[in-house]
Order: sequence, then structure tokens, then C-alpha cells
Amino acid sequence: MVLGNWALQRGYDPVELTEWFTDVFVDGTDWVMPANIVGMSQHADGGRVATKPYAAGGRYVDRMSDHCGGCRFDPTKRLGEDACPFTAGYWAFLDRAEPALRGNSRMMRPLQQLRGLADREQVVAQEAHRTMP
Repeated sequence: MVLGNWALQRGYDPVELTEWFTDVFVDGTDWVMPANIVGMSQHADGGRVATKPYAAGGRYVDRMSDHCGGCRFDPTKRLGEDACPFTAGYWAFLDRAEPALRGNSRMMRPLQQLRGLADREQVVAQEAHRTMP
């Protein structure tokens, strides 16, 4: 979930990501990875497998995993030095994918929230230049 979310937010190539997952994980079999990565994780099949992108911000990652324990980033912040890369990345992803997601009824609310962000441009600019320590 965490790696796929990061890759989706950052626009990794779904085919290269599928190859990487297949090579790196012991359960990364050729017959399951394309559907899991291309269809579900990266929503790169146009919605055939999953009806909406499996993208999430930092608060969701924190709530659903133990990934955030001890992290220096704040999952409630999207701007600044301590802004969570998943939170800010989520909004930057929606900004980039908005044209393709407009017709998806399950994305109506998140896209409305995106359009209401006063700091949308700053978040997108920040994430375009983010490098991880």
C-alpha cells in the first residue's frame, strides 16, 4: 500500500514499477503483479480493475499502517519543511490527474476538495521540487 501510493503520487512508470515489484518481492509472480500494480495500485488500466485510484494522504497512511511511527513529517500538514510527503503528494497527484478523473463519480468529492484548497499552487510547486532525505 505505502510503496504503491508513493509511486502513484510521484508518477512512476507502471510497467517499470511492475517489473520492480516482480523482481524484489518473493510473492511477486508474473501472473498477479500486472493486475495488482497496473490495475489497482497505479490505476493505469483506466479503471478496469479498481473503480478509483488507490491514493491516500498521510493521515490515512498513519491510521492504516505502522509506517509513520517516528517519522519527522506531520501527516496533517501539506506545506513546509515538516509537511508529510504523502499528504502533499496526494493533493499534487489529484492536481495532475484531475482531467482524467473528472468523469469518475467516486472522485467527485476529493476533486471538489482539491479545487477548494487555498494553497493548491504552493503544494503542487513544493511537491514538484521535493527530494527525500
